[in-house]
Amino acid sequence: MKKYKVFCYQCGKEYQDQWWLCPACGGSLEVAYAQTLDTPQFPTNIFIESLGEGNTPLIRLSILSKKYFCDLWAKCEMQNPTGSFKDRGSVIEIAKALELGMSGIVCASTGNMAASLAAYATRIGLRCIVVIPVKTPISKLQQAVICGAELIKVQGAYDECVKVAKKIAQQKKYFLCGDYLLRREGQKTLGWELANSCFDAFIIPVGNGNIGLAVAKGISEFIREKNLPQFVGVQSTQVNPLEKAWVTRTEIFPVKNRNTIASACNVGNPLDGAFTLDVVKKTRGCFVAATDKEILTSQDFLAKNEGLYVEATAASTLAGFIKIRKQFRNKKVVLILTGSGLKERK
Repeated sequence: MKKYKVFCYQCGKEYQDQWWLCPACGGSLEVAYAQTLDTPQFPTNIFIESLGEGNTPLIRLSILSKKYFCDLWAKCEMQNPTGSFKDRGSVIEIAKALELGMSGIVCASTGNMAASLAAYATRIGLRCIVVIPVKTPISKLQQAVICGAELIKVQGAYDECVKVAKKIAQQKKYFLCGDYLLRREGQKTLGWELANSCFDAFIIPVGNGNIGLAVAKGISEFIREKNLPQFVGVQSTQVNPLEKAWVTRTEIFPVKNRNTIASACNVGNPLDGAFTLDVVKKTRGCFVAATDKEILTSQDFLAKNEGLYVEATAASTLAGFIKIRKQFRNKKVVLILTGSGLKERK
């Protein structure tokens, strides 16, 4: 009996050896496992040596908790090996590339995924090509280059990089990595780690939506039939296609030619957009948008008051929380701090 099945979240069509989006309708792919286990399962037959990803600290934000009359915590994903949560997914994608006998990988990235995949690929001798927007912070590029990645810069936003990465994968027969099924499955370990903490909501930045879905799935697999904590997604007011769709209760309209200081949120047409909106609704969560000024103010506050220097994207979680703080009075909330501020130093 096959240990898992891959199917489209939207149309339900099942696939073998399809790890990206549904060829039939373009929907997000999902995986279901034949057995229920007490540890995370992954759709891979081999595993590669870990760099020590996962099991990041969960710390109480005492000053913010007192200030906003709640129990506020932070999941410190910047303490993963390459400085972001992306390492959780990279280890699974690289394992699948190795399993399929690929000689290289390619991905589109706003920076963190580039650094992460480059590190894991070089460890097992795979070539790594990363397609990035030209405005990607230089510090994030240095991290990828020092690990041997080939960088291809694209004039335009992340969405244009996705198109270029797909073409390169087809031409070179490299494995296409990115915010797809395999990465989501790797990143769900974050949800497994949080599931024992009994909190009311998790607040997370949303670009493609992959990491939020991963956290929700990890928690769901751990607690099974119980109610999930609320999934609160944060976007910038500059690039907010999902927040707009949520507030107006309309379809997702892609955002073009706009940028935010929260670089990982510079996704105008989210790959997992519809899936993310549905899961947010099922968890009784919501979307909130913060201005770049609010995000930078929150970044500064976290560093100067809680001793946590995070990237702007990570700080958007605090900015979003502050805007809806009244609904979480006396409740336990976790901010997912996705990456290190050292990646964005000038």
